[in-house]
Amino acid sequence: MSKRNAWLILSLGILILLSFADCKDDSPSDTDSSVSEDATAPQAVADLRVQSIVGGLVTLAWTAPGDDGDSGTASVYDIRYSSSAVTEGTWAGCTQASTEPDPAAAGTEQYAIIDTGGGMTFYFALKTSDEVPNWSGLSNVVVAPMQGTFVVHQLTSDGTNNHPCVDDGYVTWVRYTYEDGYEIYIANLENASPTPTGLTDNDSEKRHPNNHGSERIVWQQRETSIADWEIWIYDKYAAIRYSQFTDNEVDDTYPDLSSAGSFAWLQGHILHESVHYWNEYGHSESVLSNDCCPTSEWYCHYLSADASGVVWRAYDRVDSGGPRAYLWNGTLTDITDIIDANLTTRYILYEGTLAYQYGTDDPPMIAYWDGDTVHDVGRGYEPSLYDGTVAFLVYDGDWEIRYWDGMIVQEITDNDFDDFDLSLHGSFIVWEGRPGGGPGQIFYVDVTE
Repeated sequence: MSKRNAWLILSLGILILLSFADCKDDSPSDTDSSVSEDATAPQAVADLRVQSIVGGLVTLAWTAPGDDGDSGTASVYDIRYSSSAVTEGTWAGCTQASTEPDPAAAGTEQYAIIDTGGGMTFYFALKTSDEVPNWSGLSNVVVAPMQGTFVVHQLTSDGTNNHPCVDDGYVTWVRYTYEDGYEIYIANLENASPTPTGLTDNDSEKRHPNNHGSERIVWQQRETSIADWEIWIYDKYAAIRYSQFTDNEVDDTYPDLSSAGSFAWLQGHILHESVHYWNEYGHSESVLSNDCCPTSEWYCHYLSADASGVVWRAYDRVDSGGPRAYLWNGTLTDITDIIDANLTTRYILYEGTLAYQYGTDDPPMIAYWDGDTVHDVGRGYEPSLYDGTVAFLVYDGDWEIRYWDGMIVQEITDNDFDDFDLSLHGSFIVWEGRPGGGPGQIFYVDVTE
């Protein structure tokens, strides 16, 4: 054998031995944890819900799962929708949204606004992935029903009309004209063609009429711009239908009438110093704020009454201890911590439940307290409450009306003028609108139409 061939055989043998050595070195040891694989997928979302439907925009909300089950932070959401049911079998053919947010830490409330184009009912679901990727199972499937256009009716066309209040199918408001001054009008919205009818005829300035159907109405009234405000009552079945209820040297304002005929109001010279209550059954007047808000030290506002109680917000002017919220229903309860009164305004009470706006963001959040749990409704202003449903204002360049039916927020108005000062009762929402920037007119919808 030549020396050249011997060297070739020897070199080949060395290469083979080195190859075996490399294979052995590349095998993972029992103690090498750097190559362990994540095989745990994020938990499937179980609380996906439709929060609002405005035109073709559907807002979804859910609680973020984790990276591994229900802990950590996942990597990707995949939200899909279809005009037919979404299942594992139909998932691949569904439309994928383009506005999925990045996952937040497990337990965080998350939102997505999906532009579906509207015009039909849509079904939504989502999946969540970690970085591997391990994909979760399908979330619960939710439905955004096709939205009809609410029929908006204009009730008035002349004068300046404001302060509407609706109850039991009847709406009252204040109408002002140069010829007649300030008068209270009423209309039955359950008639096929409701006709505004003048209820007063004395030209005194009036504000904030509050009615129980057509049977009783309370409002604040004064004879001149420098006179103090007094409470007046209209009682359909009384021998004297119109009567002045208060007669003192201070302002009595913002009367709020319950369905039981009782009512509450605020009293004070400059600031609202005390909360007063007229018990229709006992025919007695009480100052509800005496035990919690001394007149000389506290400022009371945002009052609302229902058949069994009164709620209001109070502020300590002396110690500046921050606002507090009180509920009176025969006994006085401090509900400050329940609703975080330091950040809340615009209370509306209905059968022991409460709607209000809260927070320092603009717009603030609208919340509903059912007596046990606080529910976020959506962002907006000045809520009105009836039996677990809420109407409120939003601003999109001008003021518009939205309606929460207990599950979904829907668009009531979307025009180019302001709609505000709303009132909700039964299926009716009533408000003041200013078409063309002109004087206020009364509008309404029946949400069942």
